[in-house]
Amino acid sequence: MNDWSIWSFAYAMGKLPYDFLSGSPVSSNKGIVPVPMIVTLLKSAEDELILVDTGFAAGESMTGRKFDDFVRSDDLLRRFGTDPADIRKLVLTHMHFDHAGNLDAFPNARIYLQRYEYDAWKAAIAEFGGQPQSKDHWAFSSLNVPDFEALERAMAQGRVEFLDGDAEVAPGVTCRLARDTHTFGSQWLEVQTRHGPYALAGDCCYTFFNVERMWPPGYTQGNTFNMIREFQRMKAVAGEDLKRLVPGHDIELFSRYPSGKREGTAFIEVALAEGHASLL
Repeated sequence: MNDWSIWSFAYAMGKLPYDFLSGSPVSSNKGIVPVPMIVTLLKSAEDELILVDTGFAAGESMTGRKFDDFVRSDDLLRRFGTDPADIRKLVLTHMHFDHAGNLDAFPNARIYLQRYEYDAWKAAIAEFGGQPQSKDHWAFSSLNVPDFEALERAMAQGRVEFLDGDAEVAPGVTCRLARDTHTFGSQWLEVQTRHGPYALAGDCCYTFFNVERMWPPGYTQGNTFNMIREFQRMKAVAGEDLKRLVPGHDIELFSRYPSGKREGTAFIEVALAEGHASLL
């Protein structure tokens, strides 16, 4: 049986209107909510490591506000006893700035990304590239174009594997293409454990509420009907009670899963493989 440990770490904390995450108008006029920005570490029973997303090396939100409790993902891993050089597989859920920056910090990793995500964003950059490529332009509101330069350096080194749909990247770890949802080629992960399969949503859903109510978030750069269809697919993996769902930006992660804090970094222990030491 495939058995993976799963830990998610808040490398930064933001603040956003509630309906940005959980949808308008059903979640409008409910104020501001803390928003964790997470990366996830998977460790197999045989001690293979996979990092899911890389955060950013430095950055501001689309509102210009500085993030709280920021730590670079490579420094974060060291804080929790993992050498970034030991990361040999890296899955990017999508190319938004808070998920696909800091790539140069993982020089030994093979990078897995949906081909459609790369190709479609390159087309968008070409189409809108004559305009300011800043967060003041909607097309670039969640994109750092220089992240593509880092990705292309890794491509030149032969370290990028483009996926064309659902694909297993390690025994018990499957990338699921969520085409034209949060972004062009977003993907989420299905991870097998002794407790059952987990759905690591990336930004295919931001919050538990999204799936509980089948209600898309207020901010997305894709097709919200496709997103609702993907909610159904994640729910089939995570269970009706969603006890095996890890949304991309929900502060409730820290109350629904065992959680702790180390050197100022909040984290959750989603699943623990047999024989692995707890980080709590």
